[in-house]
Amino acid sequence: MRSKMQVMVGAMDLAIWGQVTNVLESKGLGLTRFRSVKEACRALSRDNVLVVFCENQLVDGTYEDLLTAAKQVRARTRIVVTSSKSKSSDSTTYVRAKELGAFDVLRESYGPKDVEWVVICAIRDEEAVRAAAAWHGRG
Repeated sequence: MRSKMQVMVGAMDLAIWGQVTNVLESKGLGLTRFRSVKEACRALSRDNVLVVFCENQLVDGTYEDLLTAAKQVRARTRIVVTSSKSKSSDSTTYVRAKELGAFDVLRESYGPKDVEWVVICAIRDEEAVRAAAAWHGRG
């Protein structure tokens, strides 16, 4: 039996994540929190992770470290860089994150609907990847 697909969150401010939990559960997804790049990579290597939301800074590194490490662990996990409400974000972060392979970037005033939209996009992306793999398998 396949494990429940997870959404992982590396964020200091968990206020909106309580609101998002019900939305994720309605889509059959579980929510897991992490605090470090090392912890996230361990989970990526063993769990069925659809998307990771990661703040600019974690206890042992940055979103850049996570994006680099994730390429070695699990190529299809979608990583979304988030900017906490207390920090200003600029276009440099957006461009750098996208260059390193981020699925998306949510800027400082993001909320539950923004998270829901990213999760829907990640689900559609996963479905497209699976359909393409099935189609190539038949050819």
